[in-house]
Amino acid sequence: MSGVETFSAPLSAEAISSAWLATLISDLSSPSFTLKHSFTNDSYWRDLLAFTPDFRTLHALPKIQQIFSVPVAVARPSRFRLLPGVRHRRIGPTETFIQGIIQFHTVIAQCTGVFTLTQCEDSSWRAWSFVTMMDQLLGVVDRFSAHTPLCRPLEWNTIMEYTAVVVGAGQCGLSVAARLENLGISTLVLERSGAIGNSWRSRYESLETNTPRAYNHLPFVTFPEGCGKYIPCRDVADYLENYQKTLGLHVLTLARISAASYDASSSTWTLSISVSGQASITVTARHLIGATGVGTMGGALPFTPSTPGKSSFLGSIIHSSEYRSSSCNSAQNVVVIGAGCSAHDIAQDMANSGSRTVLVQRSPTAVVSRQTINHFLTGYAGPDVLPTEIADRFHVAIPLSALQNSQYDTMKIHAHIDRDLREDLSRHGYLLPGPEDNFLHRLSVRRGGFYIDRGCAKLITSGKVLLLLLSFPHMLLTSNQITVKSGHEISHFSPSGLVFDDGSRVEADLVIFATGYSKTTIKRVAESLFGSLVANAVHDIGGWDSDCELVGVWRPTGHNGLWFAEGDLFAARFYSQFLALQIMAREMGLLSPDQRTYIPC
Repeated sequence: MSGVETFSAPLSAEAISSAWLATLISDLSSPSFTLKHSFTNDSYWRDLLAFTPDFRTLHALPKIQQIFSVPVAVARPSRFRLLPGVRHRRIGPTETFIQGIIQFHTVIAQCTGVFTLTQCEDSSWRAWSFVTMMDQLLGVVDRFSAHTPLCRPLEWNTIMEYTAVVVGAGQCGLSVAARLENLGISTLVLERSGAIGNSWRSRYESLETNTPRAYNHLPFVTFPEGCGKYIPCRDVADYLENYQKTLGLHVLTLARISAASYDASSSTWTLSISVSGQASITVTARHLIGATGVGTMGGALPFTPSTPGKSSFLGSIIHSSEYRSSSCNSAQNVVVIGAGCSAHDIAQDMANSGSRTVLVQRSPTAVVSRQTINHFLTGYAGPDVLPTEIADRFHVAIPLSALQNSQYDTMKIHAHIDRDLREDLSRHGYLLPGPEDNFLHRLSVRRGGFYIDRGCAKLITSGKVLLLLLSFPHMLLTSNQITVKSGHEISHFSPSGLVFDDGSRVEADLVIFATGYSKTTIKRVAESLFGSLVANAVHDIGGWDSDCELVGVWRPTGHNGLWFAEGDLFAARFYSQFLALQIMAREMGLLSPDQRTYIPC
């Protein structure tokens, strides 16, 4: 998240931006390729395919000039235009920036750039951050029409040929398929479950998105207005199912890849696909995209810590992935182990149904309200809602590597919103991280250890809710209450509940482990999906590279013709475009043999 606050722009913002753009054009066309007049020494430039056929984020002017000099010379950018909507933005308590969007052309594509200008000591305005991205390859016409499906009805055969095959019909798989078909690239989607959206239907019933509806649309088809501001998981599932029908995407359910081989000489995949109740299908394709949820749940198993004494416990033990709703459980004494979003939501659901609920918090959790989230997403919610494509560009205007250095100041701006919430939680024994280990860091880098409050905090901090103090280990709760047990590990199960390492006990007839999923890598997922021969050519990826870009996700993986897509609904919408453009560029022959640079048309 960009974590920025918008306020009224002075009239000079557009004039300043226009002057900066003129300076940028002069710098880019300089024979010596110097950016010293348009960029600060401490600047960041993130490029999403506009100049390089990959994702790159470079920091510091000397490195930017060194790396981008050749790609810019090859791309020959021209036809620059400043778009309306330039604004002042505030990222820190005292730092004011000017942000805006430009359009330009290279020799192969139409592109946009989002600039963030800061005023230097000499009073000039220069770019502290610049994010360039490819929008459309020249000569390629979008096929999407609101009145006509992207695909003709599918005629099934035991032998079929596609340009691309996507494994997984969740938000990422469907978005990639829609983007590819929009470019005229024939695509087949394989889904192992019996219906599209089942991964959302199988979650607990009270699950909702924590981001506003406008933030979560997939390409070409918006969520219905009736879904509300925050979308229940079953509505997301129905939306995904209707998404496929509306666009006519070719999806084969109850399908698994039983064998996969790649012929490097012809750049072709041959896939044997097992379909429940049907004959096996052979499909050939030049590109294979894994979209099974790598880094979230796909390819990983529910993780339950090994705890002594489980066999002696007379109650029930489940993982949060098995939980559906309080109506399916008649337990009176419930212990939820974990303090992430799922743990809080489940504890809230059980407490509201009348169960006496204990939330076991083993380490500090960063907590923010939905109000704070909406402040981070000003382009998608509130009075200043922007068209999605514009909001998306402003949302990624600050590269992650730059955000890491400014996120403390960003959180400081919004600290007043949740000050009472944090103080109340702390008074009730809830463990919160220090200011350096904040929500934005946990969301964007760690990708865990946070909770976006949708009501559970009130149950914890209300006057009725009591902390399970060590001096009163058998304190009873009334219904509709949640107790927090924080900072202590579980020693073992007893027949009637749990015993902690401080000797305290908690009675329970249902214990729910909301402890996440086992860690995995894309390399392991590739092996489980496509076999060891394919996996051996894939980098052991999925973490962050030196540029603070996700390695091998939405980008090349190390194996020709093999891609991976993962992320939330925003990532599915935004990054699917770049994956489709990378595949299209390869189909058009626009890359050098080593695939590191573009070849001009």
